[in-house]
Amino acid sequence: MSSWIAGLCAALATCALLWLLPPIGNGVLWGVAALIALGALRPHLRPPTWPVAMGVLCGACLAVALHLLADHFQLRYVWLYSSAALPAYLKFSNLWGGDEGTVLLLATFCMAAALSGRQLEGWAGRGMALIAAWYTATAAWLGPFSATPADWLASLPSQGMNAHLQTFWMSFHAPLILGAYAWALAPAGAALGALGQGDSAYAWVMPRYSRRAWLVLTAGIGAGMAWAMEDFTFGQLWHWDPVQTSAFVIWALLGAVLHGARRWRTNGANRRLLPLLSLLAAAMACVAMAVTRSTVLASSHRYIGTTSWLSHLVLALILLVLAAFYLLAGRRAEVAAGRRRGASDWTLDVAIYLFAGTGLLALGALVQAHLYEWLGLERPSELKPFFETLTAWATTAEMDSLRRAFDQWDVDGYGLALWVVPLLAVLGLIGGYSFLRRCGRSRLALLATLAMAAVMLWTGWRGGWLSGGYNGDGMLSQSIVRVLPWLDAALLGGVFLMGCCLFWGALSLWRSRRLGNLRYSGGLALVHGGAVIALVGGLAATALNSYQQISIPPGTSFEQWHSVIGGMELRVLPDSSRPDFSGYHAVAKVELRDGERTLAGHALFQDSRGNPPAYQGPVRQLCEILDYHYARFASDRGYVLHPFIVRGWSGDLQVWVPASARLLKQPGDEIESVVVVRRFPFLSLVWVGLLTMLFGALLLPAGGVLRRRGHTASDGVAQAVSQS
Repeated sequence: MSSWIAGLCAALATCALLWLLPPIGNGVLWGVAALIALGALRPHLRPPTWPVAMGVLCGACLAVALHLLADHFQLRYVWLYSSAALPAYLKFSNLWGGDEGTVLLLATFCMAAALSGRQLEGWAGRGMALIAAWYTATAAWLGPFSATPADWLASLPSQGMNAHLQTFWMSFHAPLILGAYAWALAPAGAALGALGQGDSAYAWVMPRYSRRAWLVLTAGIGAGMAWAMEDFTFGQLWHWDPVQTSAFVIWALLGAVLHGARRWRTNGANRRLLPLLSLLAAAMACVAMAVTRSTVLASSHRYIGTTSWLSHLVLALILLVLAAFYLLAGRRAEVAAGRRRGASDWTLDVAIYLFAGTGLLALGALVQAHLYEWLGLERPSELKPFFETLTAWATTAEMDSLRRAFDQWDVDGYGLALWVVPLLAVLGLIGGYSFLRRCGRSRLALLATLAMAAVMLWTGWRGGWLSGGYNGDGMLSQSIVRVLPWLDAALLGGVFLMGCCLFWGALSLWRSRRLGNLRYSGGLALVHGGAVIALVGGLAATALNSYQQISIPPGTSFEQWHSVIGGMELRVLPDSSRPDFSGYHAVAKVELRDGERTLAGHALFQDSRGNPPAYQGPVRQLCEILDYHYARFASDRGYVLHPFIVRGWSGDLQVWVPASARLLKQPGDEIESVVVVRRFPFLSLVWVGLLTMLFGALLLPAGGVLRRRGHTASDGVAQAVSQS
């Protein structure tokens, strides 16, 4: 209790001090980094120092948030990323809207994990603390409490928040991802100990933090998908953007680790594999942060102008070097001891390998893109989009900018899908067999699995639901159309997995006659079933979406009614009545008429801000309507093509309005204008499936207990494992 009081007092004192004297904040962070590192090297100093360090970091975060809410633009961080016109929740969200605040918050999350494991010995106790110290020092280096230069303040009151970030989802997506990355980093120290000397602390640390990381990362990815579907630089659920690919690698590696978590101590085959995968996931968390800030690859997530990418990459390299060293050292010790392989469930082993394989495939595609860009290889024409339809949307200069952007490499999502989809299909098949054979009839389980495998192979050859439903009216690339039969096979594998899991859960509950078992069997059923539901919704929305262009010839008014998808009618009206929202406002109103019902909303925003002297990355962007890769570049006209969206259980409808001079009542527009209407069927299944997965993960038993004071590390870990 005294440590919590010390931490709370440190937080309040730091917040008050940095509110009154912000210039000393960077120095305070340097001191905290040294304090954390000292406790990592001297375990007896952890009880008095680490709670105080945690309190100081929390106080620093709170101080930054208060400066943002109070519009203290004399602080450089506030001037760069905030605006007086923002609502309070977006001002607060800017705590993670810039690089300095992001790293500070990440350091705080890492320190919280280190504090909970401060009694652990060896690398398990010091590893996460050293990572927290690293990121605290990085935050101090970036300088979140630096003063705004006088010429910046003289030129503009503030640079303002990036229009891309001014969304409700900003308040959830970024902190969830940061929390997930921090928890992915948490088992790194214990994994090093497990690789080197078989340290049993890994059995307590890994299930706890890997499960949290997977749960929060899933929620963060889901929030990011919701953001992407209404954002002018995406407009689709997933497109293997480099940052998305990095997050997928972490998610897949965590999935591999969790499938072996309950049997790590008894399965000799995985005693070294799982710690290695944990270290790879930790290193990838650093790589994902670096890719977000890197200029090497074209990315819709890119936020350039800051320098933390180097810190993330160096830490990732350190983790990988240590992993290699302890892997070799542990191998020699294992050979000398003659350790035997323990019992193994081969279906779980296959699941581990499949999850790890998909993650490594995505990592290979990311590495390949970096190598091709560094080597200066020309990007093949088949990986570039079709530009001709953009002539009604962009000026000649903007088209030239787009062409240059498309010359830059990123992840080849088409090629990656060809490899990942079959693995997902096999994963569903093996998972279904694993649950089915637990029901007690192995031969019937094998026969059912073989029959489903035959159906899946036939579907992969001839096609199924998605292949038959695709009519060429949507936005799907022909490169993905060729993969539709295998997507159908993957859906069949997923449905087989869900059906077998639900059957096993119901049978387990019937045999035990104990509702308490529902927590485990029901949790597993919800996780696997929710994943399949989300997969069905995502693939259906991607493959079966419809796309309609409404051409408005020169001399024709936008205000006329036009027929659109589903028998509805649409018209676009100029609108400037919406109040200014941090530098940009709506200039178009969309009306949709469906029988006697009329829906109305805003689309197309105009950004009135100019580029300040310290401009860091794009504030104004133009959406490339066919392929949302590389859409983040500045438009001199300053228009943000945000759609009007109508959501429903059967599908979402989007209306994209161009920045036409006729619409804006301006002279000089003598070209054809195009309004784009897109419909995504079954998109609600994605959100239902993700929520089901998250509920199931929360329902599952924790798999361990916190150690009480007086327990040794080994006693606490043994108790945790025995109760899992």
